[in-house]
Amino acid sequence: MNYLVLLLAGCLSLPCWATLTQLTKPELALMQSLYTQQDRGLSSAELNKHLLENQFLLATAQQLNPELLLRQSSVGFDNDYHIRRLIVTLLTHQFPELKSISKEKSKAPFSAQALSELLGDYPANGNYQTRQLEQWQQVLILDTPKVTMANLLTSQSMQNRFRLHQGDIGLLAHQLDEWRYYAKLTNKATPLLAKHGLTLSRLKLLAKGELLRPPMLAFLGIKAQLHGERSAYLEQLRASVSQAEIHRYYKQHRKNFRYKSQLQAVATTFESQAQAQQFHRLIGKKGMEQALKETQKHNEFDSAGKTTAVFITREHQKRWLAQLAFSSQSGKATPPVRTPSGHWAVVYSQNPEYAYYAEDSETVRYQALEALTMQRAQVAYQQKFRHWQTQHGVTL
Repeated sequence: MNYLVLLLAGCLSLPCWATLTQLTKPELALMQSLYTQQDRGLSSAELNKHLLENQFLLATAQQLNPELLLRQSSVGFDNDYHIRRLIVTLLTHQFPELKSISKEKSKAPFSAQALSELLGDYPANGNYQTRQLEQWQQVLILDTPKVTMANLLTSQSMQNRFRLHQGDIGLLAHQLDEWRYYAKLTNKATPLLAKHGLTLSRLKLLAKGELLRPPMLAFLGIKAQLHGERSAYLEQLRASVSQAEIHRYYKQHRKNFRYKSQLQAVATTFESQAQAQQFHRLIGKKGMEQALKETQKHNEFDSAGKTTAVFITREHQKRWLAQLAFSSQSGKATPPVRTPSGHWAVVYSQNPEYAYYAEDSETVRYQALEALTMQRAQVAYQQKFRHWQTQHGVTL
């Protein structure tokens, strides 16, 4: 989605990107109390480090991944939406009396038809044009707090945006009620916060740091990314790995590149699961070769139709059965396994022989690059974190 208009309007000044470099005792006490309630046991020192590390990650996002400051996913809600929810949790935990504030149920400022006409068709690619956002920024739909149609739309998930384009005034009214409730809650909380040495702006930064911690750790390679994806930052680290480093890694971890090159195996298939189960029981009593003879079956890995085990590789023409043989426990028949064609297979393997992947193989290169990239990511992370601490006089 194109957020240029909203970004320039709302985040042009530096305070928008501020982070914390020191925490106050009231802030630590509040977060300690909340974490304890959530069964997240952290000591005072661990909590202080965790929260300041969150701020380091927030500062790093500003430098390396600024898009993340707005939202984590194009299909999800924006960060401010999640932060408001976190702030509600913080405030109602710290000040139970705020739980008495009720949520109003109001009517939508438009009819379903008027809403649909205002928004038009939902874009096929899910992205709004700058001119659309500029137009909707002029449509004020809530006075207190001030909320425009652009504010509302861009805060919502893709599913909710689609519903609004369809004229869902129930959803529109609900979201505006949530905004009113948040404004009323934070207004009531302001003097309470001041009395306890807290401010809403700093709590928002604590909430934002906690919100962005998981995606930033993934972005920097400290935690695994969803679906095995790599950030542009990690791709740069990966591209900097030299062939000499891969060579050293291979020499140091050669034992990890050992694989079964061939083994002796027997496989047979049956029309029904019951037949396969009966055959499996017979193996337990008389062994594989005798079981094949008594059932008049043969080893399907052997083109000659014999009952004895033969050596195979993973590239055997019976590819599916071969993969089952290589993944099975040596010296033990597999229980009946359903094949892609709907039959039932029993496979037995023995005497595996091993080899090593060549240094220039794709397997070695891929695994070495993955490991070396993660090593670099860990080192870079610690260096960046220490530099941030030194730069801001942070003591953990």
